[in-house]
Amino acid sequence: INDAAMSEYLTQGPLCEKFESAISQYVGADYSVAFNSATSALHACCLALEVGPDDIVWTPGISFVASANCALYCGAKVDFLDVDPETGNVSLEALKQKLALAKTQNKLPKAIVVVHMAGLPCEMSEIWKLSVHFNFAVIEDASHALGATFENGLIGSNYADLTVFSFHPLKIITTAEGGMATTKNKTYEKRLKQAREHGIIRGSGSEVAPWEYDQVSLGFNYRMTEIQAALGLSQLKRVAEMQNLRNQIAQNYLNLLKDLPVRLPMQSNNKASSYHLFIIHCLEGNKQRLALYNYLRKK
Repeated sequence: INDAAMSEYLTQGPLCEKFESAISQYVGADYSVAFNSATSALHACCLALEVGPDDIVWTPGISFVASANCALYCGAKVDFLDVDPETGNVSLEALKQKLALAKTQNKLPKAIVVVHMAGLPCEMSEIWKLSVHFNFAVIEDASHALGATFENGLIGSNYADLTVFSFHPLKIITTAEGGMATTKNKTYEKRLKQAREHGIIRGSGSEVAPWEYDQVSLGFNYRMTEIQAALGLSQLKRVAEMQNLRNQIAQNYLNLLKDLPVRLPMQSNNKASSYHLFIIHCLEGNKQRLALYNYLRKK
């Protein structure tokens, strides 16, 4: 971080590129584009898919506001998906029913923003099959899910057109603020970079006009700083260590809370949560939840 602060680049220089490459290598994506936040990255993903005022984007009814706002920024309409109470993730059955009805009404979504709630992966292979059948794009909001696995692959490597990770201080690794979008599509990578950099593309750099550039679309200043990237690179070296620690803490909770009147996070053989959060359901209702909340705050 000190070296980055003393270098000739303070924003979006070689360390950003190095961090992007490191994330690509870690999750198994072809391309990664760094942003100043995951919210910016989600917005850029919608722009990369050319979401506009005539489009509808679906996202789970339980998530952070950014999962829906990214579509609203593009002027699109947003509709919400029911979640499975066992997981907090998109309910596959509800999704299938909603898609079938939307097709009869000619109101299919342009894209679905899928959220891996608390770091537990959704049923991505089934959602991907539905996306092929009904012709919609898939954006993974994996803000909670760096290091999570589905069917023996890391989230961000399969079953989505674009995936977004968050590096907010509460997430698996941090750059203080920051985000990353990954993809295997070269066109999407190009559009992500345009959206991040004011919609500007550089010219050929020829001897005739090496200074040439053009604004080809309306873009934004969503760039990550070199200092953030330096912190991200340092944090990424410790991601396995931090993930193991989260798993140990989660296992302690699973063991110690198992006899209480609460529903614990679902365990699955074909997926592993990154345990960004450990969410429990109070089975005795809101009164129990409020009492527990106040007790924990007091402690």
